[in-house]
Amino acid sequence: MESICVVDNIGPLASLARDICPFPNYNPNPLFVNMLSPNSSLHLRKHYMEVQSSLTPKQLEDFTQGLRRTFGKEGKVTLGGVGVVALSLAVLFDTLAKQAKGECLSDSGPIPGLFIKNQRGYYPPHVYTISEYLRLVPHIANNPTRMREETERYFKQLGLDDQSMRNLGETNTVPINEAVTSLNWILGKWFADSLQIYLLRIKNSTADEMIRSKGKQPAGFICKLNCDPNAADKLFLAEVKKSDSCIQEVFKRHMTNIGNPRLLQVAQTEWLYTILDLSEKLGNVDDSMIAQRDDFDLKANGLGKWAE
Repeated sequence: MESICVVDNIGPLASLARDICPFPNYNPNPLFVNMLSPNSSLHLRKHYMEVQSSLTPKQLEDFTQGLRRTFGKEGKVTLGGVGVVALSLAVLFDTLAKQAKGECLSDSGPIPGLFIKNQRGYYPPHVYTISEYLRLVPHIANNPTRMREETERYFKQLGLDDQSMRNLGETNTVPINEAVTSLNWILGKWFADSLQIYLLRIKNSTADEMIRSKGKQPAGFICKLNCDPNAADKLFLAEVKKSDSCIQEVFKRHMTNIGNPRLLQVAQTEWLYTILDLSEKLGNVDDSMIAQRDDFDLKANGLGKWAE
């Protein structure tokens, strides 16, 4: 059966372009999107199973012991199946699995792979704030008072980080319109919204009380390629012609600006599609999402022996 070509899927064309002229993959870590989405509980159970299934019996034993040390013999996490708590658990699963495999991980700084690193290795300040919060949550998730206090504190800090970014942009200290920096900034805003959702959830409030950010994002964005796009365009066009018909259709659909290097157009299009996709998945908050109150049972969903 012939596969259907989705001409709005820029991914395969972007992958081909990156092989010729490296530029960042603007698609955020699926954990970020999945765990902050309305279907977070389902995504978390799936991720939990996948992580456990990737381990040897000895590694699984170490992994399970790590969870038990954090959450106790009951293995239940309050509101663990939704929102920021679900994301913190997903990050913890990955961390414990890597440690069980013998990897050395830092317990500070940006969580590896959760955000997008630009070519200079720069992260906006809110990335550090979010990473710190996500590492803290598993240790306080079952303490409602601490969770409320810390979530309020980190939400306030993200507001300060946002203002700091604006100040850095106004003084030209940081190129806030650079594509990766701008995207990470937007991810930070969605995370701040998710903190608000958590606070509204525990207060039994509604979406009407949601406070939206009043600040504006940079008017434009700049995609930086690790090559001379004009010089590499001929090679890119040659590779497209050798590619399958679907990639050629995607190319025809999106490469419409004749005066702009095609490689640059691909990077710009992927960035824009990423923002549109994030807006669709994370941008809408309603009462049904705030009403979600799924706990997460590590023991019931675990593959390892949960020692009594």
